[in-house]
Amino acid sequence: MDIVFDASLLGIGHFHPQARTGVNRVAEHLVRGLADSPDLTLSLAAPTHLSETLRWVDDVLPAYNLPFANRTGELKLAEWEKNLLRNMDTHSYMSKALRYILYKGRRAVGLDSSKIVLDRYPARTIYHSPFFAIPNNVGSDRRIQKVLTVNDMIPIHHPEWFLSGEQAVHHAIRTLSNDAHVITISEATKNDFCEYTGFDPARVMPIYLAASRRLFYPVTDPERMHMTQARYGLHEEPYLLSIATLEPRKNIRHLVQCFARLVSENAVPIELKLVLVGTKGWKMDEWLSEIRASEQLISRLIFTGYVPDEDLAALYSGATAFLFPSLYEGFGLPPLEAMQCGLPVITSNVSSLPEVVGDAAILVSPTDADALCQAIIQVINSDELQQQLRANALRRAKLFSWEKFTRQHIDLYRNLSTS
Repeated sequence: MDIVFDASLLGIGHFHPQARTGVNRVAEHLVRGLADSPDLTLSLAAPTHLSETLRWVDDVLPAYNLPFANRTGELKLAEWEKNLLRNMDTHSYMSKALRYILYKGRRAVGLDSSKIVLDRYPARTIYHSPFFAIPNNVGSDRRIQKVLTVNDMIPIHHPEWFLSGEQAVHHAIRTLSNDAHVITISEATKNDFCEYTGFDPARVMPIYLAASRRLFYPVTDPERMHMTQARYGLHEEPYLLSIATLEPRKNIRHLVQCFARLVSENAVPIELKLVLVGTKGWKMDEWLSEIRASEQLISRLIFTGYVPDEDLAALYSGATAFLFPSLYEGFGLPPLEAMQCGLPVITSNVSSLPEVVGDAAILVSPTDADALCQAIIQVINSDELQQQLRANALRRAKLFSWEKFTRQHIDLYRNLSTS
């Protein structure tokens, strides 16, 4: 069983940290799982950013010696570029400047994209793109089985939540051939995709994501939790936790307003903090001034900015509850990460989130301030409810794993290669 996997997203993320999103991490988990599987032969492809993708393979998966399906001449040019940059820090000014010059040179002669050649692969070889559009020549090749992962339909249904349109999603869906198969990361995303495109639901398969068991687990070492919390300005105080980019879709303004209401009504303990983990997104400045105007509120909020993965389990484990009132998710990894750390979760009752948390969390409408406030009060005032939610969270989280995620992909590939 031959699989050709578009790894260009991983090459881009290797050189551009801002592109290292959840989609990028999911693709890396899948590539690692496929590379370890004895049931298939894996090749990689990079329709764009070929030299960066070659560098990612060298740095991240050097032992696998994975072949590429790009044209030989383009591979040689990309290898030359990669070797030219080999001794440079990927994020140094010199590396960035040289890559920019090389990119401009390639673009000037029409080599900014690379052709994927599958003539040497057997019939029913599977080409899988985890994000970008399937190349036109691959899409029109009837010998090849095509698979596209659609992570969400958010840029299409809610373009107002983005500074500019997410053209990659539009292009991937618009150019998808009718004989392709689609993987979504939730039933909700499958329903949205089929409703929008009219695509045959029988050709769309949801496969759930997972949270890393190496990174997310209940931390019981009090010294580690104390040191981690102190690093982010917490000193033994109880706190509620939210992890999300501070942007409109994540509904953080609504969360802060609800917390402010509880503070003003003295409905929560005076020492309770709200910890907001995440980088600053657009439109944040519009409501940050409101927060600064209230000395009572600003003293109860902690903005950590970016937090490395290694610190997250301790932050999760030490919180009283995790709050995630997002307006729309393709899947919703943070609630699953929180549950895997044994944390009570309060989240939204929309899109994919009920699929993820099941009966192991409190679900509220993301626009209902009364419901969110009431849920927070219930959790912080009841040790019994906290313990019940913690137990349910750990039980629910066991249903998700990266091994299961990879196995379901391989099962799909096998069905396509033999059908």
